[in-house]
Amino acid sequence: MQSRTRGKQSGVCRKPRWSRLLWGMGLLACIGCGRSEVASLAGALADTDHEVRYEAAKALEKHGPAAAEAVPALAVALADSDAHVRYRSAKVLSKIGFEAAPAAAGLARALESSLAGMPGNGPDEAKTRYYLVKTLANLDDAALPALAGLIRTLQKETEPKTRYYAAKALGKIGAAAQAALPALEKARKDPEKKVRQAASQALGKIQ
Repeated sequence: MQSRTRGKQSGVCRKPRWSRLLWGMGLLACIGCGRSEVASLAGALADTDHEVRYEAAKALEKHGPAAAEAVPALAVALADSDAHVRYRSAKVLSKIGFEAAPAAAGLARALESSLAGMPGNGPDEAKTRYYLVKTLANLDDAALPALAGLIRTLQKETEPKTRYYAAKALGKIGAAAQAALPALEKARKDPEKKVRQAASQALGKIQ
């Protein structure tokens, strides 16, 4: 992921552009305003400035599971017009854990959209896809809406770590993932040991 540093340094100490924008919106100075920082940042994900949306998503990362309040906004941001916002939103959701389950439908749509652009959608999209699948692997059977996308990921993805999480997510879906059995059987012969192991474990949970 390339750096998105804002603003230039001068002889005086200046906040980068994104920081000035967030200060101006009251998002970094919300003491006593009655809104949590997470809620404020979640609101900024709908800002008209893509840089504000990006930095809001990035700022949510540090909250980890405590950012669960922002899940609905992050689910919407997975379809953002800016690829960097989509990437950051997926990354935040991967850090929230099972509490990201309300975003399952949005994750499924985002994964299908990403897969539709393969193989020419570039390394940044591959990173986004990794975090989408990693998030789904945290959702147990709540990841069922993404079943088709996870199967396709296991079959088509070139990144071993993403295939690993796809197999893991399918196993956590359990018996409802019967459609994944052929892909998982094939994945038992994957070049990567971790993928083979995850596929074997998933088969044991589904069958």
